[in-house]
Amino acid sequence: MKATEYDEKTIIGENGFWRKWFSKFLFTIISVKVWGLVAATWVSTCLLLIHDKKIIIEGIEEGILTTGISGGQWLTFNTTIWALIFGMKEIFRITEKKDKDEQTALEQQSKSKERIAAIVTEPKNSSVTRITKEGLEIVGDEPDNQ
Repeated sequence: MKATEYDEKTIIGENGFWRKWFSKFLFTIISVKVWGLVAATWVSTCLLLIHDKKIIIEGIEEGILTTGISGGQWLTFNTTIWALIFGMKEIFRITEKKDKDEQTALEQQSKSKERIAAIVTEPKNSSVTRITKEGLEIVGDEPDNQ
């Protein structure tokens, strides 16, 4: 599996760095999670600002209802939402790396099995390494010990 142009890391000043940075920035801005974080933070901030204002609602015995959220509620809500979103992002990143590593290991294992199969099926008078049915390695033109 070959790495694509976007899988490679670049350093500031390298050719193509700013183009990659700008495209990553645009995709981040377009992302749903960014808009979700902005909306959740904005709504919670508005509720925090109106916290101590009182309104009178008819039909309620006390007649006074506080609206909004307290500073502690604002902090708890926002840190929870941000932590969930960025935590899931990191979990997906780790899972993706693990999947790539497993795929690479499977490809290497497959190549090794093909090489072993090629060695085992070579003629007995070959001058290369081969493995017997018992798992013994024979190098060069050594005679079989059978």
